Amino acid sequence: MDENVIYFHDQLRQNFDEQMNKSSDHSLMKQIDQWEENSIEKIHQTANDARKQLSYIIDKHINKLKNDLECLTQELKKARDDDHFFENDLNKWMTKLNELKKDSITPQTINIHYDNNTTPFISKIIIKQTTDMLNERFEKSFGDIIISDNGTVATHNKTSHYASVRGKCEYTSGKHQIRFQIKNFNNERWTFFGILYKHTTASGYDSVGKTAYGFSGQDNVWRDGSAKKGFNGYKSEFEINDIIEFIINCDQRTISLTNERTHKTFVLDVDITNCPFPWKLTVGLFFSPGDCICILT
Repeated sequence: MDENVIYFHDQLRQNFDEQMNKSSDHSLMKQIDQWEENSIEKIHQTANDARKQLSYIIDKHINKLKNDLECLTQELKKARDDDHFFENDLNKWMTKLNELKKDSITPQTINIHYDNNTTPFISKIIIKQTTDMLNERFEKSFGDIIISDNGTVATHNKTSHYASVRGKCEYTSGKHQIRFQIKNFNNERWTFFGILYKHTTASGYDSVGKTAYGFSGQDNVWRDGSAKKGFNGYKSEFEINDIIEFIINCDQRTISLTNERTHKTFVLDVDITNCPFPWKLTVGLFFSPGDCICILT
């Protein structure tokens, strides 16, 4: 084998190992660090602006209170010089003094308002992982199915017994999209799109698998290898040439099926106690020879 290939392979492996040990130094981490610095700077600037504005308003408010107090001082001085006041006057002056004191400590006309209706000046940071479109292929069949076209086509052969085919990829994390086209099937319109635990055994009608989760014809939703008709409002509505988007979301532990013709999407939670990782794609065909599903690449 060419030494350059071996060298490049070893160097790439070393780079991967270093990245695993130094994820905090990843360039994407530096973007988060920069966002943090920019956000803190915006907060500091906004807080300083608010302090200056509040300081100006408080100074203006205190000056007004001082003027009010000065007026009260003159009124008290005149009453004392004239020696002409009543108990009601004393109560009124004491009430006014208490109001001035309270207003100096807790101004009634000044408050802090948090505006939640405008666009936030700090953008919320969100980590997104693009849906991974793997090079999925049909790899292994159970029952009378022929795999062709480099693993992209599964065709039911001569019998009318149930048969299934599994993909080559294993799914343990991330979000993955696979698109199928229904090339042919009979009037029963029965096919199955789903996942199961990698090591699930298959035989006969049970080739769906006892750990299987998925969607099939006749409005059936499958959980733990058992079907329930119309679960969560599911309707299959499959037709020849329909394009089916199937998403495996390991992080959310869900699978979903979207018929691009009807624009209907159905989501199914997966119990990893019954269907642990790694998952495998599984597609089932039933009822007639010639039923055919292909993976769109």
